[in-house]
Amino acid sequence: MLVQNDYFDMYVEDNEVLLNLKKTGYPLKSFDMITREHPRVKLTSFPALRKALTEIGNEQKIGSYSPLIDIVISTNNMRAEFILNTTVTEFEKNKDLMIQEIEMALDAHSILFGRLDIDKDDIVPGRLTLAAVGLEPRQGADAQITYIKKPEKKPIIREDGLADYYEMNFVTHIKKGEWLGEKIPPQEGKPGKDIFGNPIQALRGTDGILRYDRKSIVEVEEPGKIVLRALYGGSLEFIDGNIVSVSKQLIINGDVGPETGSINFDGAVTVYGTVLAGYAVNASGDISIEGNEGVTNAKEICSAEGDLYIKGGVFGGDLSVIEASGDIYIKHANNCKLHARELHVGLYILGSEVVAQKVFVDKNKGKIIGGRVEALYRIECGYAGNSHERTTHLHAKGIDKDMIYREIQQMAIDLKELQSTSSTLESQLSLIDSKSDSQLLGSQAEAYEKLRDALNASRERMFELDHEIQLGLHKIKTAIPPQIEITQEANAGVIIQIGNKSSILNKTTKGVFEVVDEILNV
Repeated sequence: MLVQNDYFDMYVEDNEVLLNLKKTGYPLKSFDMITREHPRVKLTSFPALRKALTEIGNEQKIGSYSPLIDIVISTNNMRAEFILNTTVTEFEKNKDLMIQEIEMALDAHSILFGRLDIDKDDIVPGRLTLAAVGLEPRQGADAQITYIKKPEKKPIIREDGLADYYEMNFVTHIKKGEWLGEKIPPQEGKPGKDIFGNPIQALRGTDGILRYDRKSIVEVEEPGKIVLRALYGGSLEFIDGNIVSVSKQLIINGDVGPETGSINFDGAVTVYGTVLAGYAVNASGDISIEGNEGVTNAKEICSAEGDLYIKGGVFGGDLSVIEASGDIYIKHANNCKLHARELHVGLYILGSEVVAQKVFVDKNKGKIIGGRVEALYRIECGYAGNSHERTTHLHAKGIDKDMIYREIQQMAIDLKELQSTSSTLESQLSLIDSKSDSQLLGSQAEAYEKLRDALNASRERMFELDHEIQLGLHKIKTAIPPQIEITQEANAGVIIQIGNKSSILNKTTKGVFEVVDEILNV
């Protein structure tokens, strides 16, 4: 019997709270006092209680009778909490006894691991109190990948502070077997335990892919790591800007001419003389022409994947084509065609056709006279045109940022789909690894290898997409409004074009030319 008064009897049978009404008139609001005095009584609903207080002689179920201690376990079995269903007064009288009963209740639920010391001062009857916490598994460290530092191809800075583009350490020599990078494999994680003492498997760290040119570099297993080493001596190259490679290096101690014929080489080429008229040098890697006398009427000098350096400059005779996928460093360019990412010129460009992202001609004394120079972002020089008003066309185009944004958005969608696919493949492989106690055979092994190949292909494409996205974002972030800067003198007859707006100078001027508020400031 829980309560017995003039209005009703309230008692417990089989953990159900029953009420037998003897007389009506008991205020419903007053029942709240009874539930506070009996915290173990959990009412089913107020409609059920209202009915029980209006129907005399009918025994009614109004709720359930909770245990003194409720144990609440999280769905992942990593936390256990308890609620003490008693009054504050009763708890204060029997603290030590109730602490013992809480411990017994946890034992009865087989909560064996992660038990916390229960401090009676932290317990508030009727509120959840943390009793046990499992140990979360810790994923292993991801693979660590490092590569040889990419050298900067910078000109020597003279004592007067100016850059000397005629003296450069242009080629990084690599010896056979030299270290080019390494990967420390992903580490195993630390398993965890739930509150019942069951082990929880830890995930291994995420693996990574060593990106390198497999024709020139080999993986070598060494204690605790995989090392990249050069298969042969040559020059250091980075394909597409980030894939480490060793170009075979061809060294010509004299001139490229009748004794050598035109050069077509898969690698880097260093010529310590010059390239004679009518001859060509084509290479996949960097090209360096070291002769002081420069190049006269050569057919072409082209680097498909690297940079190009011509110490003595070019007299092209309207025949020579000088081209690099990277940057060109040259003393002067006379009546030739030049194509590069960035063009650096020490003295002058005369009567030439130039296409590049940026064109830099020495701002103090460098000249652009005649021809057409087209840059994506910037052209700078000291002088443009001449006193005879020779037509000199300077065009800074600029980029279409909206188009690049649209391309990035589509690549981001593709990357998200690949990430989802990779996550699914990783889960499938992890499940196979966890269930396989012995080596897989036959069709199982074949299916496992197909999954791993698919995961590696997915990761490879994810890497490529991420690289392309970063390049696009970098292009947008680093893009500057197209400009033409002439620091000393721009003569009449010079055509200044920014984007699709152009003007022909009719008097001598100088300055930075750009489009401001849709107007070309010439």
